[in-house]
Amino acid sequence: MIRAYIPRYRLVEGESGRSHYVYTVEVCYLGKVHRIEKRYSAFHSLYKELRKLYPTAEFPPKRLRNTTSKLLETRRAGLELWLHSILLQPAPPALLTFLQVVNYQPPSQECEGSGSEESPSHQPLLIFPRDPYLNSRNVCTPTIPNMLIKGVITALYDHSFQIPA
Repeated sequence: MIRAYIPRYRLVEGESGRSHYVYTVEVCYLGKVHRIEKRYSAFHSLYKELRKLYPTAEFPPKRLRNTTSKLLETRRAGLELWLHSILLQPAPPALLTFLQVVNYQPPSQECEGSGSEESPSHQPLLIFPRDPYLNSRNVCTPTIPNMLIKGVITALYDHSFQIPA
């Protein structure tokens, strides 16, 4: 299963002095995440190509009256919503090329199970705000050293992950 998110956008200054916005797309496939940046026009070209194959969700309008952060955020959210609706369909080659996904293997029927794709096959995780087995009268409990926290975060995430100072 491929998942994609558009967490942010940024302004890019062009060589001719004209600026444009690019959207960062985080693509999750086979447990790996890669980031790509695409202009709105690339999304629009993909939209025009895919709407020939099957009906797609509403696409954000091309023209913006101004570039306020509110309008840009609305467009970003609209692009992400549209992308999510496309990912619910069988993945066409144009989408895989757009997302730069290589060696795509469609999900097999035996792995999908009988339930919905949204419902996990494991039990929900129960989280406690503090350790329920520690004695509540012991108020002076030592905190976990930063080295231990950094080691766990490094193991869970990329090795280039840095803890903000």
